Amino acid sequence: MTKKKDKEQVEIEETKKEVEEEIIDAVKEKTPEEIVLELEDKIKELQNALLREKADVQNIKKRLEKERIIERKYAAMSVCKGLLTPLDHFVLALKHETTDEASEQIFQGFKMIKEQLSKALEDEGVSVIDALDEEYDPNFHQAIMTEKVEDKETNVVLEVLQEGYMFKDRVIRPAIVKISE
Repeated sequence: MTKKKDKEQVEIEETKKEVEEEIIDAVKEKTPEEIVLELEDKIKELQNALLREKADVQNIKKRLEKERIIERKYAAMSVCKGLLTPLDHFVLALKHETTDEASEQIFQGFKMIKEQLSKALEDEGVSVIDALDEEYDPNFHQAIMTEKVEDKETNVVLEVLQEGYMFKDRVIRPAIVKISE
């Protein structure tokens, strides 16, 4: 039992010494110069952190402004894309011949609507992709047929099967074409 008590006594004394050393270190006064240096270091750290945060905020503002500009630029794209199919239907309707005066009046009405729709789309930034007799470009054309023609170079658009359209600088529908082999 005495060994156990002696061991505990030694541990208690060691712990007392450690605590006393910590207290002495804590009580030990710092010189004013040391305090000033520590505070200056802390100020520099905080200033650097503030500058980084300001830079982050500026970068976020710039990114958000770019995103807003792009959103405004392409806001009408989905509406314009949705109007392409009705425009195609008007073009198909205008390909039919009229036989009587009543049909001719309906034909003229369809023609006026098609022209107004085309003008409205053009005013919003929609343009037709020129494809006929151009070199095939997979970014603007979708080839679904090929044909061998002797007087034409290879990969030249021979026929436009469906018009393609651009909205400002983006393709909203590629032109469906037949190309030469």
